[in-house]
Amino acid sequence: MWANIDKQLRKTDEDRWISSRYAPGAQRRGLVALYSFAVELARVRLVVTEPGLGAIRFQWWRDAISEIESGQTPRAHETVSALADQVAIGQLKPDALKRLIDLYEDAFEASDRARQPETLLTATAARVLAPAHGWGRHVHALAPHVAALRRGERVGYGPVVPTVPKAIRPAIAHFRLRRLYGKSTEPGRLAKRLCILRAVMSGEV
Repeated sequence: MWANIDKQLRKTDEDRWISSRYAPGAQRRGLVALYSFAVELARVRLVVTEPGLGAIRFQWWRDAISEIESGQTPRAHETVSALADQVAIGQLKPDALKRLIDLYEDAFEASDRARQPETLLTATAARVLAPAHGWGRHVHALAPHVAALRRGERVGYGPVVPTVPKAIRPAIAHFRLRRLYGKSTEPGRLAKRLCILRAVMSGEV
């Protein structure tokens, strides 16, 4: 299961996947499960366009999380199983997962990717690594900006932030890619890896 999810995440969200490589093994699974969940929610807009069909898909995920929360056997879906595993050991919280569903659904209904919950997703990932880290307000300042750059919007370099605490760098390091996405050419894979490595080593994003 984990190998399949990890492989799929690498294809669908390489930026976060690279950053997650620097997390300890147990916490890395928490990040991979969370990011895979976010990919599933984000891709609803690519699969359906009618609000009613979208609502059905989001409700499916909402029900799946409620079943995990109540201790029922997880649905036969690899990401659901991964989430159940991480909820069981306390790495992920059902309330945060449900909030992500709500916000992704709001973005879908508004046909506005800018409303996708990048801040909550990053904050949740940081909490997987360290419940208290003191960098929350900087996540709020930077996450939407980085998301805009990843969507291809020309929004400039963005806010200057202090050094990222070492404990949460595997959840934040991909933010440094704003230095590459702000340029006119698409960054290559090696450039991305080196950029993220530098962020992990220095904490500068």
